[in-house]
Amino acid sequence: MSPFFSPTGRAFSLVEVVMALGICSFALISVIGLFTAGLLINRESEGRIGAVNLAEKILEMRRISPVSATNQMANLAIPVLNRPYGPAYLNGGSSTSYITASGYLTNSPGFDTYMATCQAGTNSLTGEKVAQVYLMLSWPAQQNPSNPQAFRYETLTYIPLR
Repeated sequence: MSPFFSPTGRAFSLVEVVMALGICSFALISVIGLFTAGLLINRESEGRIGAVNLAEKILEMRRISPVSATNQMANLAIPVLNRPYGPAYLNGGSSTSYITASGYLTNSPGFDTYMATCQAGTNSLTGEKVAQVYLMLSWPAQQNPSNPQAFRYETLTYIPLR
C-alpha cells in the first residue's frame, strides 16, 4: 500500500491539492505583509523614542545651566536663552541645524543625527526671568521636515533664567 493513499483507497484530487496550496499561500503572503508593516512601524517608533529622549536631554542640559558666563556653551544644541525670542541657530541666517544623538550641534547630517529647528529667548509674555523654547526634531536628517516621508517631534517649554 502506498503512503499517499488513505486506508479506504481514496486520494486527494488535483483540484483539492491546488485549493489547499492556494489557501496556504494566501495566508503566508498575508503574514509576510504584516511583518513588513510591523517592521516599518517599529522603525518609526524607535526614531520617535530617540527624538523624545534627545529633546528631553537637550532641554535638561539647558535647564541645568540656563545662562553661562559667556552667555552660551560651545556646541550646545540650544546656545542662547537670555535674548529676544527668535531663531536659536544663526548659521547663515537659518534657524535650522543638525544635532547628534549626544545633543550637540554638528555641521552635516548623518545616520544618527536629527535636523533641528529651534526658537528660543525671552518675550513680552515671559518677561526677562523666563525663556520660551520651541524645539522641532525631524528625521531622517537629510529630508525636509515638510516631506511626507519625514518624521518629526515638536515641543514647547519654558526655562527659568537664574
